[in-house]
Amino acid sequence: MAIHTKIRKAQASDSQIVPEIMLQAMGDIIFRFIQKEDRKEAIHFLTQLFKQKGNLYSYENTFVAIDDNGHITGSLTGYDGDRFVELRQPILNHIMEQYNNTMIPEAETAGNEFYIDSIAVAPIARGKGIGTELLHYAIAHAKQSGFKKVGLLVDLKNPNAQKLYERIGFKLGQKTPFVGGEYYHMYIQLD
Repeated sequence: MAIHTKIRKAQASDSQIVPEIMLQAMGDIIFRFIQKEDRKEAIHFLTQLFKQKGNLYSYENTFVAIDDNGHITGSLTGYDGDRFVELRQPILNHIMEQYNNTMIPEAETAGNEFYIDSIAVAPIARGKGIGTELLHYAIAHAKQSGFKKVGLLVDLKNPNAQKLYERIGFKLGQKTPFVGGEYYHMYIQLD
């Protein structure tokens, strides 16, 4: 049974649900930021940033998928890659102030693209095409906003995600180290 999904811009009030969904896509990275594998603390970390404006993980940069019952079933966070350094700085400040962590991760994007930072679907809603719908929505948004390219990173250890992105039209770019892992930068040209 296919479910009907509506996609909309996230709101700060979605902070009760979205950070927990986001964590599924970013757990290893967030655990390194907070320097412990503490799911509750990681969700707290993401919630604080999600509710604020002007950072990578802000609700301003997030789209959410909503099912027919009004439940959030997935999220996609993306932004102008040229603003990466500016949007990352509040996160670096936060991990320094809250966790005494001076880590400065590698840049995820070289810019010149709409960069998809994270995409995740709630466990109960997986396998229903929500991730694909979110990706198509983000690509359409990027095109409408005048971007010529959409990019993302995929973990080398996640061939299923890589196959999904390839089905949608993403091409394999260069290998990119990021926060201790190895990723491919994948991209799709918008013409």
